[in-house]
Amino acid sequence: MKLNKLLSAAAAGFIILSAVPSAASAVDDTMLNPQEELTDGTFTYELENGSYILTHCETGAIVTEVPQERNGYTITAIADNAFTECTKITELKIPMSVKKIGTSAFAGCTSLSKITLPDKLTEIPEGAFISCTSLESVDIPDSVTSIGNYAFYGCAALADVTLPASLSNFGTMAFADCESIDNIDASKCSGYNFADGMLTDSGKTKIYRASTKLTGDVYIDNTVTSIEPGAFSLCENIENLFIPSSVVTIGDDAFGYCGGLKKIDFSEGLNTIAPIAFKYCLELETVEFPTTLKEIGEGAFFNCPKLNRVTLNEGLETVGNGAFVGCTSLNSIAVPRSVTKIDENAFGYNISQEGQYELNNNFKMSVFSNTAGARYAFSNKISSDSVDKDLKKTAFLIVAAGLVIAAIVFAIVLMARGRKGASAAVKEAEKLEKEQEEEANYKKIIDE
Repeated sequence: MKLNKLLSAAAAGFIILSAVPSAASAVDDTMLNPQEELTDGTFTYELENGSYILTHCETGAIVTEVPQERNGYTITAIADNAFTECTKITELKIPMSVKKIGTSAFAGCTSLSKITLPDKLTEIPEGAFISCTSLESVDIPDSVTSIGNYAFYGCAALADVTLPASLSNFGTMAFADCESIDNIDASKCSGYNFADGMLTDSGKTKIYRASTKLTGDVYIDNTVTSIEPGAFSLCENIENLFIPSSVVTIGDDAFGYCGGLKKIDFSEGLNTIAPIAFKYCLELETVEFPTTLKEIGEGAFFNCPKLNRVTLNEGLETVGNGAFVGCTSLNSIAVPRSVTKIDENAFGYNISQEGQYELNNNFKMSVFSNTAGARYAFSNKISSDSVDKDLKKTAFLIVAAGLVIAAIVFAIVLMARGRKGASAAVKEAEKLEKEQEEEANYKKIIDE
Protein backbone atom coordinates (compact mmCIF):
# COMPACT_ATOMS: atom_id res chain seq x y z
CA MET A 1 0.00 0.00 0.00
CA LYS A 2 1.57 3.25 -1.10
CA LEU A 3 0.92 5.97 1.43
CA ASN A 4 3.75 8.34 0.54
CA LYS A 5 1.33 10.69 -1.18
CA LEU A 6 -0.19 11.28 2.26
CA LEU A 7 3.16 12.01 3.88
CA SER A 8 4.64 14.57 1.46
CA ALA A 9 6.69 17.25 3.22
CA ALA A 10 5.55 20.86 3.49
CA ALA A 11 7.11 23.12 0.85
CA ALA A 12 5.80 26.57 1.74
CA GLY A 13 8.44 29.32 1.79
CA PHE A 14 8.47 32.21 4.23
CA ILE A 15 9.90 35.72 4.71
CA ILE A 16 11.69 36.61 7.96
CA LEU A 17 10.68 40.00 9.31
CA SER A 18 13.53 42.45 9.58
CA ALA A 19 12.08 44.07 12.67
CA VAL A 20 13.63 43.31 16.08
CA PRO A 21 11.72 40.78 18.24
CA SER A 22 10.47 43.40 20.71
CA ALA A 23 8.74 45.32 17.95
CA ALA A 24 7.49 42.39 15.87
CA SER A 25 3.97 42.31 17.27
CA ALA A 26 3.61 46.07 16.87
CA VAL A 27 4.62 45.82 13.22
CA ASP A 28 2.09 43.01 12.66
CA ASP A 29 -0.75 45.01 14.22
CA THR A 30 -0.07 48.39 12.64
CA MET A 31 0.78 47.55 9.03
CA LEU A 32 -1.75 49.24 6.76
CA ASN A 33 -1.03 47.08 3.70
CA PRO A 34 -0.97 43.36 4.42
CA GLN A 35 1.81 41.22 3.01
CA GLU A 36 0.98 38.45 0.54
CA GLU A 37 3.14 36.18 2.72
CA LEU A 38 3.77 36.75 6.40
CA THR A 39 5.71 35.00 9.16
CA ASP A 40 5.72 35.56 12.89
CA GLY A 41 8.71 33.30 13.52
CA THR A 42 6.61 30.19 14.17
CA PHE A 43 3.88 30.23 11.53
CA THR A 44 3.84 31.30 7.91
CA TYR A 45 0.67 32.73 6.36
CA GLU A 46 -0.51 33.57 2.87
CA LEU A 47 -3.19 36.16 2.09
CA GLU A 48 -6.06 34.89 -0.03
CA ASN A 49 -9.46 36.47 -0.63
CA GLY A 50 -9.13 38.83 2.28
CA SER A 51 -8.04 36.33 4.91
CA TYR A 52 -4.92 34.40 5.89
CA ILE A 53 -4.20 30.72 5.32
CA LEU A 54 -1.70 29.18 7.73
CA THR A 55 0.69 27.43 5.35
CA HIS A 56 3.56 26.28 7.56
CA CYS A 57 4.60 25.68 11.15
CA GLU A 58 8.26 25.37 12.09
CA THR A 59 8.84 21.68 12.84
CA GLY A 60 10.64 22.44 16.10
CA ALA A 61 7.95 24.79 17.40
CA ILE A 62 6.31 24.28 20.80
CA VAL A 63 2.87 25.88 20.60
CA THR A 64 -0.56 25.20 22.12
CA GLU A 65 -2.84 27.20 19.84
CA VAL A 66 -3.25 28.69 16.41
CA PRO A 67 -3.89 32.45 16.41
CA GLN A 68 -7.27 33.68 15.24
CA GLU A 69 -5.90 36.65 13.30
CA ARG A 70 -2.71 38.28 12.17
CA ASN A 71 -2.09 41.79 10.89
CA GLY A 72 -5.79 42.54 11.22
CA TYR A 73 -6.83 39.65 8.99
CA THR A 74 -8.64 36.51 10.15
CA ILE A 75 -7.02 33.09 9.77
CA THR A 76 -9.64 30.92 8.08
CA ALA A 77 -7.75 27.87 6.87
CA ILE A 78 -4.83 25.54 7.55
CA ALA A 79 -3.08 24.41 4.37
CA ASP A 80 -2.02 20.95 3.22
CA ASN A 81 0.92 19.60 5.26
CA ALA A 82 1.07 22.77 7.36
CA PHE A 83 2.02 20.96 10.60
CA THR A 84 3.57 17.83 9.10
CA GLU A 85 6.27 16.35 11.38
CA CYS A 86 5.83 18.99 14.09
CA THR A 87 6.83 16.42 16.67
CA LYS A 88 7.08 18.71 19.72
CA ILE A 89 3.46 19.85 19.83
CA THR A 90 1.50 17.95 22.51
CA GLU A 91 -1.81 19.87 22.60
CA LEU A 92 -3.31 22.24 20.07
CA LYS A 93 -6.38 24.45 19.94
CA ILE A 94 -7.61 25.63 16.57
CA PRO A 95 -9.71 28.84 16.65
CA MET A 96 -13.37 29.07 15.62
CA SER A 97 -12.40 31.22 12.62
CA VAL A 98 -10.84 28.24 10.83
CA LYS A 99 -13.27 26.60 8.43
CA LYS A 100 -10.95 24.30 6.52
CA ILE A 101 -8.05 21.96 7.27
CA GLY A 102 -5.89 20.69 4.42
CA THR A 103 -4.78 17.21 3.42
CA SER A 104 -2.20 15.67 5.79
CA ALA A 105 -2.24 18.91 7.78
CA PHE A 106 -1.06 17.24 11.02
CA ALA A 107 0.52 14.10 9.61
CA GLY A 108 3.32 12.69 11.74
CA CYS A 109 2.74 14.93 14.77
CA THR A 110 3.81 12.04 16.98
CA SER A 111 3.57 13.90 20.32
CA LEU A 112 0.13 15.41 19.73
CA SER A 113 -2.20 13.90 22.33
CA LYS A 114 -5.17 16.28 22.19
CA ILE A 115 -6.59 18.66 19.61
CA THR A 116 -9.58 21.00 19.72
CA LEU A 117 -11.27 21.39 16.36
CA PRO A 118 -13.41 24.42 15.39
CA ASP A 119 -17.20 24.19 15.25
CA LYS A 120 -17.39 25.46 11.66
CA LEU A 121 -15.27 22.64 10.27
CA THR A 122 -17.17 20.53 7.71
CA GLU A 123 -14.50 18.01 6.72
CA ILE A 124 -11.61 16.13 8.26
CA PRO A 125 -9.66 15.54 5.06
CA GLU A 126 -7.49 12.75 3.74
CA GLY A 127 -4.60 11.87 6.05
CA ALA A 128 -5.27 14.83 8.33
CA PHE A 129 -3.96 13.07 11.45
CA ILE A 130 -2.16 10.12 9.92
CA SER A 131 0.47 8.62 12.25
CA CYS A 132 -0.36 10.91 15.18
CA THR A 133 0.63 8.02 17.42
CA SER A 134 0.02 9.82 20.74
CA LEU A 135 -3.44 11.19 19.92
CA GLU A 136 -5.73 9.92 22.69
CA SER A 137 -8.92 11.83 22.05
CA VAL A 138 -10.54 14.04 19.46
CA ASP A 139 -13.91 15.78 19.56
CA ILE A 140 -15.33 15.75 16.07
CA PRO A 141 -17.62 18.80 15.69
CA ASP A 142 -21.28 18.32 14.80
CA SER A 143 -20.67 20.35 11.65
CA VAL A 144 -18.43 17.64 10.12
CA THR A 145 -20.07 15.71 7.28
CA SER A 146 -17.03 13.85 5.94
CA ILE A 147 -14.07 11.97 7.41
CA GLY A 148 -11.56 11.42 4.62
CA ASN A 149 -9.43 8.45 3.63
CA TYR A 150 -6.68 7.63 6.15
CA ALA A 151 -7.81 10.58 8.30
CA PHE A 152 -6.72 8.92 11.58
CA TYR A 153 -4.68 6.05 10.14
CA GLY A 154 -2.08 4.73 12.58
CA CYS A 155 -3.28 6.76 15.58
CA ALA A 156 -2.11 4.05 17.97
CA ALA A 157 -3.35 5.64 21.21
CA LEU A 158 -6.84 6.58 20.00
CA ALA A 159 -9.38 4.45 21.88
CA ASP A 160 -12.78 6.17 21.76
CA VAL A 161 -14.43 8.17 19.01
CA THR A 162 -17.85 9.81 18.78
CA LEU A 163 -19.27 10.28 15.31
CA PRO A 164 -21.39 13.40 14.74
CA ALA A 165 -25.01 13.23 13.64
CA SER A 166 -24.14 15.14 10.47
CA LEU A 167 -21.66 12.52 9.20
CA SER A 168 -22.50 11.19 5.73
CA ASN A 169 -19.11 10.01 4.44
CA PHE A 170 -16.71 7.63 6.17
CA GLY A 171 -13.46 7.35 4.21
CA THR A 172 -11.39 4.30 3.35
CA MET A 173 -9.09 3.26 6.22
CA ALA A 174 -10.16 6.32 8.21
CA PHE A 175 -9.31 4.52 11.48
CA ALA A 176 -7.21 1.64 10.15
CA ASP A 177 -4.17 0.46 12.12
CA CYS A 178 -5.46 2.20 15.26
CA GLU A 179 -4.34 -0.52 17.62
CA SER A 180 -6.21 0.81 20.69
CA ILE A 181 -9.55 1.59 19.03
CA ASP A 182 -12.33 0.11 21.14
CA ASN A 183 -15.57 2.07 21.13
CA ILE A 184 -17.01 4.10 18.26
CA ASP A 185 -20.11 5.93 19.43
CA ALA A 186 -22.47 6.19 16.47
CA SER A 187 -25.64 6.64 18.52
CA LYS A 188 -26.29 10.13 17.13
CA CYS A 189 -25.48 9.15 13.58
CA SER A 190 -28.34 7.78 11.47
CA GLY A 191 -26.06 6.58 8.68
CA TYR A 192 -23.89 4.29 10.81
CA ASN A 193 -24.25 1.63 13.47
CA PHE A 194 -21.84 0.23 16.07
CA ALA A 195 -22.78 -3.15 17.50
CA ASP A 196 -20.95 -6.33 18.50
CA GLY A 197 -17.70 -4.43 18.29
CA MET A 198 -18.13 -3.48 14.61
CA LEU A 199 -18.92 -0.18 12.88
CA THR A 200 -21.19 -0.69 9.87
CA ASP A 201 -23.47 1.35 7.67
CA SER A 202 -27.07 1.54 8.83
CA GLY A 203 -28.03 -1.41 6.62
CA LYS A 204 -25.18 -3.54 7.97
CA THR A 205 -23.83 -4.29 4.50
CA LYS A 206 -20.33 -2.87 5.04
CA ILE A 207 -17.97 -3.22 7.99
CA TYR A 208 -15.80 -0.10 8.32
CA ARG A 209 -13.94 -0.64 11.59
CA ALA A 210 -13.92 -3.22 14.37
CA SER A 211 -12.84 -2.92 17.97
CA THR A 212 -9.34 -4.28 18.56
CA LYS A 213 -10.69 -5.80 21.77
CA LEU A 214 -12.54 -8.55 19.86
CA THR A 215 -11.39 -12.00 20.98
CA GLY A 216 -11.82 -15.67 20.09
CA ASP A 217 -14.44 -16.56 17.47
CA VAL A 218 -15.77 -13.78 15.26
CA TYR A 219 -18.88 -14.33 13.13
CA ILE A 220 -19.61 -11.84 10.37
CA ASP A 221 -23.33 -11.10 10.01
CA ASN A 222 -24.95 -12.58 6.90
CA THR A 223 -26.15 -9.14 5.77
CA VAL A 224 -22.57 -8.01 5.15
CA THR A 225 -21.40 -7.90 1.54
CA SER A 226 -18.11 -6.04 1.96
CA ILE A 227 -15.42 -6.00 4.64
CA GLU A 228 -13.85 -2.61 4.04
CA PRO A 229 -10.10 -1.85 3.94
CA GLY A 230 -8.47 -1.91 7.36
CA ALA A 231 -11.68 -3.00 9.08
CA PHE A 232 -10.08 -5.55 11.43
CA SER A 233 -6.45 -4.48 11.23
CA LEU A 234 -4.53 -5.09 14.47
CA CYS A 235 -7.35 -7.18 16.00
CA GLU A 236 -4.68 -9.42 17.45
CA ASN A 237 -6.91 -11.57 19.65
CA ILE A 238 -9.25 -12.97 16.99
CA GLU A 239 -8.62 -16.71 16.66
CA ASN A 240 -11.32 -18.10 14.37
CA LEU A 241 -13.05 -16.14 11.65
CA PHE A 242 -16.34 -17.15 10.03
CA ILE A 243 -17.21 -15.32 6.82
CA PRO A 244 -20.74 -15.89 5.40
CA SER A 245 -21.67 -16.43 1.76
CA SER A 246 -23.04 -12.87 1.57
CA VAL A 247 -19.50 -11.41 1.64
CA VAL A 248 -18.25 -10.71 -1.88
CA THR A 249 -15.17 -8.58 -1.17
CA ILE A 250 -12.49 -8.48 1.52
CA GLY A 251 -10.67 -5.15 1.30
CA ASP A 252 -7.04 -4.04 1.54
CA ASP A 253 -5.44 -4.71 4.93
CA ALA A 254 -8.84 -5.87 6.22
CA PHE A 255 -7.25 -8.39 8.62
CA GLY A 256 -3.67 -7.16 8.59
CA TYR A 257 -1.66 -7.89 11.73
CA CYS A 258 -4.31 -10.20 13.20
CA GLY A 259 -1.49 -12.05 14.88
CA GLY A 260 -3.65 -14.62 16.70
CA LEU A 261 -5.82 -15.64 13.74
CA LYS A 262 -5.60 -19.42 13.30
CA LYS A 263 -8.54 -20.36 11.08
CA ILE A 264 -10.58 -18.69 8.35
CA ASP A 265 -13.85 -20.26 7.27
CA PHE A 266 -14.51 -18.85 3.79
CA SER A 267 -17.94 -19.42 2.21
CA GLU A 268 -19.10 -19.74 -1.37
CA GLY A 269 -19.84 -16.26 -2.73
CA LEU A 270 -16.50 -14.59 -2.03
CA ASN A 271 -15.08 -13.05 -5.23
CA THR A 272 -12.08 -10.91 -4.28
CA ILE A 273 -9.37 -10.88 -1.61
CA ALA A 274 -7.68 -7.48 -1.95
CA PRO A 275 -3.98 -6.64 -1.47
CA ILE A 276 -2.39 -7.27 1.96
CA ALA A 277 -5.78 -8.44 3.29
CA PHE A 278 -4.22 -11.00 5.66
CA LYS A 279 -0.64 -9.76 5.99
CA TYR A 280 1.23 -10.73 9.17
CA CYS A 281 -1.34 -13.29 10.34
CA LEU A 282 1.40 -15.07 12.21
CA GLU A 283 -0.61 -18.06 13.51
CA LEU A 284 -2.54 -18.89 10.34
CA GLU A 285 -1.72 -22.43 9.15
CA THR A 286 -4.15 -23.43 6.40
CA VAL A 287 -6.48 -21.72 3.93
CA GLU A 288 -9.00 -23.27 1.57
CA PHE A 289 -10.70 -20.96 -0.88
CA PRO A 290 -14.30 -21.20 -2.15
CA THR A 291 -14.98 -22.03 -5.79
CA THR A 292 -16.34 -18.52 -6.37
CA LEU A 293 -13.03 -16.76 -5.67
CA LYS A 294 -11.59 -15.02 -8.74
CA GLU A 295 -8.73 -12.89 -7.43
CA ILE A 296 -6.08 -12.99 -4.69
CA GLY A 297 -4.46 -9.57 -4.45
CA GLU A 298 -0.89 -8.36 -4.09
CA GLY A 299 0.69 -9.46 -0.81
CA ALA A 300 -2.64 -10.87 0.37
CA PHE A 301 -0.96 -13.38 2.72
CA PHE A 302 2.37 -11.60 3.06
CA ASN A 303 4.52 -12.95 5.88
CA CYS A 304 2.24 -15.64 7.29
CA PRO A 305 5.14 -17.84 8.47
CA LYS A 306 3.06 -20.80 9.72
CA LEU A 307 0.93 -21.11 6.61
CA ASN A 308 1.77 -24.60 5.35
CA ARG A 309 -1.21 -25.63 3.23
CA VAL A 310 -3.07 -23.59 0.61
CA THR A 311 -5.84 -25.02 -1.55
CA LEU A 312 -6.41 -22.89 -4.62
CA ASN A 313 -9.84 -23.29 -6.16
CA GLU A 314 -10.76 -24.16 -9.71
CA GLY A 315 -12.26 -20.88 -10.94
CA LEU A 316 -9.48 -18.69 -9.54
CA GLU A 317 -8.10 -16.39 -12.25
CA THR A 318 -5.49 -14.02 -10.79
CA VAL A 319 -2.79 -14.28 -8.11
CA GLY A 320 -1.12 -10.95 -7.33
CA ASN A 321 2.51 -9.94 -6.85
CA GLY A 322 3.97 -11.46 -3.68
CA ALA A 323 0.61 -12.91 -2.63
CA PHE A 324 2.32 -15.59 -0.50
CA VAL A 325 5.77 -14.07 0.02
CA GLY A 326 7.24 -14.85 3.43
CA CYS A 327 5.08 -17.94 3.97
CA THR A 328 8.19 -19.86 5.03
CA SER A 329 6.33 -23.09 5.89
CA LEU A 330 4.60 -23.32 2.53
CA ASN A 331 6.59 -25.80 0.41
CA SER A 332 4.09 -26.78 -2.27
CA ILE A 333 1.03 -25.59 -4.10
CA ALA A 334 -1.26 -26.87 -6.86
CA VAL A 335 -2.32 -24.27 -9.42
CA PRO A 336 -5.63 -24.98 -11.17
CA ARG A 337 -6.08 -24.69 -14.92
CA SER A 338 -8.41 -21.67 -14.48
CA VAL A 339 -5.57 -19.38 -13.30
CA THR A 340 -4.60 -17.11 -16.21
CA LYS A 341 -2.34 -14.60 -14.44
CA ILE A 342 0.34 -15.06 -11.79
CA ASP A 343 2.34 -11.94 -10.94
CA GLU A 344 5.98 -11.83 -9.83
CA ASN A 345 7.04 -13.61 -6.66
CA ALA A 346 3.51 -14.86 -6.01
CA PHE A 347 4.64 -18.26 -4.69
CA GLY A 348 7.84 -19.80 -3.40
CA TYR A 349 9.64 -16.69 -2.21
CA ASN A 350 10.77 -15.44 1.19
CA ILE A 351 12.31 -12.14 2.26
CA SER A 352 15.96 -12.07 3.24
CA GLN A 353 17.35 -10.06 6.14
CA GLU A 354 18.47 -7.52 3.56
CA GLY A 355 14.91 -7.21 2.30
CA GLN A 356 15.50 -9.12 -0.93
CA TYR A 357 13.32 -11.83 -2.46
CA GLU A 358 14.81 -15.30 -2.00
CA LEU A 359 13.53 -18.44 -3.72
CA ASN A 360 12.60 -21.30 -1.40
CA ASN A 361 14.57 -24.18 -2.93
CA ASN A 362 12.25 -26.75 -1.33
CA PHE A 363 9.18 -25.28 -2.98
CA LYS A 364 7.35 -27.38 -5.58
CA MET A 365 4.32 -26.79 -7.79
CA SER A 366 1.69 -28.97 -9.42
CA VAL A 367 0.57 -27.40 -12.68
CA PHE A 368 -1.22 -28.07 -15.95
CA SER A 369 0.96 -27.87 -19.05
CA ASN A 370 0.75 -24.74 -21.21
CA THR A 371 -0.90 -22.70 -18.44
CA ALA A 372 0.05 -19.68 -16.32
CA GLY A 373 1.12 -22.07 -13.55
CA ALA A 374 3.50 -23.94 -15.83
CA ARG A 375 4.96 -20.69 -17.20
CA TYR A 376 5.47 -19.29 -13.69
CA ALA A 377 7.24 -22.47 -12.51
CA PHE A 378 9.47 -22.49 -15.60
CA SER A 379 10.40 -18.78 -15.47
CA ASN A 380 11.20 -18.95 -11.75
CA LYS A 381 13.06 -22.28 -12.03
CA ILE A 382 10.68 -23.93 -9.58
CA SER A 383 10.40 -27.71 -9.55
CA SER A 384 6.99 -28.77 -10.85
CA ASP A 385 4.86 -31.76 -11.78
CA SER A 386 2.53 -31.63 -14.77
CA VAL A 387 -0.86 -32.76 -13.51
CA ASP A 388 -2.40 -33.41 -16.93
CA LYS A 389 0.51 -35.67 -18.00
CA ASP A 390 0.07 -37.69 -14.84
CA LEU A 391 -3.64 -37.85 -15.55
CA LYS A 392 -3.01 -39.09 -19.10
CA LYS A 393 -0.63 -41.75 -17.80
CA THR A 394 -3.13 -42.78 -15.16
CA ALA A 395 -5.94 -42.85 -17.71
CA PHE A 396 -3.82 -45.07 -20.01
CA LEU A 397 -3.12 -47.49 -17.18
CA ILE A 398 -6.78 -47.56 -16.23
CA VAL A 399 -7.85 -48.25 -19.83
CA ALA A 400 -5.18 -50.95 -20.23
CA ALA A 401 -6.20 -52.57 -16.96
CA GLY A 402 -9.80 -52.38 -18.08
CA LEU A 403 -8.99 -54.14 -21.33
CA VAL A 404 -7.13 -56.90 -19.49
CA ILE A 405 -10.00 -57.35 -17.05
CA ALA A 406 -12.49 -57.41 -19.95
CA ALA A 407 -10.44 -60.09 -21.70
CA ILE A 408 -10.31 -62.19 -18.55
CA VAL A 409 -14.05 -61.85 -17.99
CA PHE A 410 -14.72 -62.77 -21.64
CA ALA A 411 -12.56 -65.89 -21.33
CA ILE A 412 -14.30 -66.92 -18.14
CA VAL A 413 -17.69 -66.53 -19.82
CA LEU A 414 -16.57 -68.64 -22.77
CA MET A 415 -15.23 -71.31 -20.46
CA ALA A 416 -18.45 -71.29 -18.50
CA ARG A 417 -20.46 -71.56 -21.67
CA GLY A 418 -18.16 -74.40 -22.87
CA ARG A 419 -18.62 -76.27 -19.63
CA LYS A 420 -22.33 -75.76 -19.81
CA GLY A 421 -22.44 -77.02 -23.42
CA ALA A 422 -20.28 -80.07 -22.65
CA SER A 423 -22.43 -81.02 -19.68
CA ALA A 424 -25.60 -80.90 -21.80
CA ALA A 425 -24.11 -83.19 -24.47
CA VAL A 426 -23.08 -85.75 -21.88
CA LYS A 427 -26.53 -85.76 -20.36
CA GLU A 428 -28.11 -86.19 -23.82
CA ALA A 429 -25.82 -89.14 -24.59
CA GLU A 430 -26.59 -90.77 -21.26
CA LYS A 431 -30.31 -90.32 -21.87
CA LEU A 432 -30.06 -91.89 -25.35
CA GLU A 433 -28.00 -94.78 -24.01
CA LYS A 434 -30.53 -95.38 -21.26
CA GLU A 435 -33.41 -95.31 -23.74
CA GLN A 436 -31.63 -97.76 -26.01
CA GLU A 437 -30.94 -100.06 -23.06
CA GLU A 438 -34.55 -99.94 -21.97
CA GLU A 439 -35.69 -100.66 -25.57
CA ALA A 440 -33.39 -103.69 -25.75
CA ASN A 441 -34.65 -105.04 -22.45
CA TYR A 442 -38.26 -104.58 -23.51
CA LYS A 443 -37.66 -106.46 -26.82
CA LYS A 444 -35.93 -109.29 -24.96
CA ILE A 445 -38.93 -109.70 -22.64
CA ILE A 446 -41.38 -109.79 -25.55
CA ASP A 447 -39.30 -112.40 -27.42
CA GLU A 448 -39.17 -114.60 -24.36
